[in-house]
Amino acid sequence: MSIDRRQVRYALDIMGPGTHVDLSQERTGLLRYARSRVTAQHSEERLRVRVRLTEGGRTALGTLETLEPTEVKALSDRLRSALALLPAPSGEPDASRRSGSDTDPVAPEVGAATLGAGPAERHAWFSTVRDGLADTAQLGGSIRHDVIHRVVADHSGLYREETLTKASLQAIAERDGRSSSVRLVHRDAARIDPTDVARRLLDDLTDLPERAPVSGTFRVLLRPQAVITLLATYGYVALGAAGYAEGRTAVAGRMGSRVTSELLTITDDGTDPAGLASGFDPEGTPRRPTRLVDSGVLTGVVSDLRRADVTGGSSTGHAVPAGWRFGADPSPSHLLLAGGDHTEEKLAAVCGTGLVISRLDYLRILHPKDTLVTGTTRDATYWIHDGEPVAWQPSVRLTFRMDEVLDAVLAAGSRRERGEAVFMESVVAPALLVDAGPISL
Repeated sequence: MSIDRRQVRYALDIMGPGTHVDLSQERTGLLRYARSRVTAQHSEERLRVRVRLTEGGRTALGTLETLEPTEVKALSDRLRSALALLPAPSGEPDASRRSGSDTDPVAPEVGAATLGAGPAERHAWFSTVRDGLADTAQLGGSIRHDVIHRVVADHSGLYREETLTKASLQAIAERDGRSSSVRLVHRDAARIDPTDVARRLLDDLTDLPERAPVSGTFRVLLRPQAVITLLATYGYVALGAAGYAEGRTAVAGRMGSRVTSELLTITDDGTDPAGLASGFDPEGTPRRPTRLVDSGVLTGVVSDLRRADVTGGSSTGHAVPAGWRFGADPSPSHLLLAGGDHTEEKLAAVCGTGLVISRLDYLRILHPKDTLVTGTTRDATYWIHDGEPVAWQPSVRLTFRMDEVLDAVLAAGSRRERGEAVFMESVVAPALLVDAGPISL
């Protein structure tokens, strides 16, 4: 699976000067299951073409699913007609987005096992987990293999290409109205082992009494997948250059100041294989490792070509796709939170009495600058006393400020997990013990 370079060049010639294209040829294989039965099997291939046309400081965006010349010409005509209707820009035209960096991007790992995976491999993973549960719990979730060939090019001669692979397994076990989950994701399907998933699911379905409603001040142990969701959302609302420059984020104007617990060091690094590495952003700029928080102190934000002035005149390689539904600001893409010294068992012992949250779901942003969010707990939420599980906690809705939670970290786990978000390619994080404020459940 690939994109024909000659077709891309021909399309650029048709559209003319000022054209920038971001293409992805995508192949997806998906298996869904519920109640321990396969419910859907699906495979598809598609070409996605995002076009940005800039002329005289004006910009128009469009999309295609083909490079057929007549379709390209038709889109070009529509975009140029749209440009003619736009008002003249004030000041000098913005030339900062006309090309990416001359530095060669780091080529990401291509998983051979993912390239060759088909329905049989997906069903084998499903069977392994289902059989491991031995009818003691119902299994739901999905297994997915993705292969994406990307090209970013423009009329002035920029041409970048890479192949990205991704394999993922989501498994949710349910029993007696309670659930537990495991999420595994890697560029290479050969690096995902489904044989231990059932044991992990059952370990989290320990038979415990349900706790009555309670109020008070409690510590919270956030397990890695919960931290991944929290960190992805915080990075999105707080660590972009546009929001920083315009004073729209919680960290605006605080470069060099402490913004989280001193136990936290956060980096965005698209070259680190601990995450789901990729080489360049939709503008064609190589992804640059960027230290964002160092021992609690804000040391950087991520930028694109338009906001490169915030990061020393060079983009960090964090542009977002044209017409992205999550906005136009540069955004973190590959967050990594450094691990600590404690096993999760030691974190539980240090916690003493508190609430363990395995996963946060439906985390929604209420007030970006205050980092105020609301979300629900999901899958294996339980109380511990003296570090041992004592009671099950049904899913509840929580509303909190993410910056306050990250500032209240008492300890970090040594084992990290990999995850992702719909607005971020990957996040790698350990468990965190948080000295939380009052909780009413």
